[in-house]
Amino acid sequence: MSKLIATLALFFIFLSCGFKPIYKIAIDDTGIAGYSMVVTNQVAREVIEEVNNTVVQGENPKYKALLSIYEDLTPLIVNTNGTVAKYRIEIEIRYELIQIDNNDVISTGTTRGFAQYDVTDSEIVNEDTKKSMTKIATKNAIQLMTSRIQSSISG
Repeated sequence: MSKLIATLALFFIFLSCGFKPIYKIAIDDTGIAGYSMVVTNQVAREVIEEVNNTVVQGENPKYKALLSIYEDLTPLIVNTNGTVAKYRIEIEIRYELIQIDNNDVISTGTTRGFAQYDVTDSEIVNEDTKKSMTKIATKNAIQLMTSRIQSSISG
């Protein structure tokens, strides 16, 4: 009976531990009506999806973030026959945070996210892996950017 009570006590302690994700920014995290994101250049669909999935945008934003996103694919390991064995994906986000009321620029900056992947014999697997690593690199860059934006809004 005491083991059951101890197990239940541990269960309730872990259930109410207060875990909160720190990298997904929500409207109430900034204490303002939020901000909107606008990508100003052409980028891959995976990058746009990751921007939309990572950042919660407000309905009546006080701020607008203009994003210029660039993707770079660099071969890291080249075999003796000239084929590439490993790639690095770099996502660079240049952002400008603007207050909508008066068009004042609050903050500008650049963040980068990186991911690497090994090339396999299958082109289908390679393409799927590249898309997945692009999302990871984008998420890394967005997390840095949202952290900087949040500190510039609250500070």
